[in-house]
Amino acid sequence: MPEQPDHIPAGWYPDPAGGQRYWDGSKWLALPEPDANQASSPRKRPSKKVLIAIAAVVLLAVGGGTTWKLSHDANVRAEQDAAAAAIQLAADEEATRLEAERAAKESKDAGERARRTLAVENIESNVKTMAEEHVTKGIMDGPIISVSCSPVGGGSTDDLTETTTVFDCFAANEDNGDGTMSGYKYHATMNWSSGEFTYGLGKP
Repeated sequence: MPEQPDHIPAGWYPDPAGGQRYWDGSKWLALPEPDANQASSPRKRPSKKVLIAIAAVVLLAVGGGTTWKLSHDANVRAEQDAAAAAIQLAADEEATRLEAERAAKESKDAGERARRTLAVENIESNVKTMAEEHVTKGIMDGPIISVSCSPVGGGSTDDLTETTTVFDCFAANEDNGDGTMSGYKYHATMNWSSGEFTYGLGKP
């Protein structure tokens, strides 16, 4: 393009070869066209600091949500564990209570059976004394070797539900030599509630 007079103001002018060229008032400059410059210039990207800030916000949001869920789940598990522990504790306490009641009842029953055993021995002793008095009075022959009393009808002093027991007592005065004894029948009745008993000669 030929040189232009100096009075032409600076600016962009059509280039006969196509496009535009810039005239600075004295000469042509090889500057890129405005449109071409804008088209070729890259879009401005966010700065590194901005990208870091955005990433931090995203991480905080995700981390906060994760932290809340973990905390919530931990609280739920803690509540469930506490409830299970309370149930187990109540069950253990109930089992301990029942075991204590069972042990106390067994101890009480054992004491009652021991008391009844001693009571039967006392009855036998009293029946023997009566039988010996009968021998002395000549009502029967002596001497009285032994006396044994057993509950009638297959009863047992171990049955603690019985409040009264009738006994069939045998006062032996002769050993038959064959493992058997001869003697006389007595009877006794024991009231376990009061601890009193009666006895006498003859069958119940």
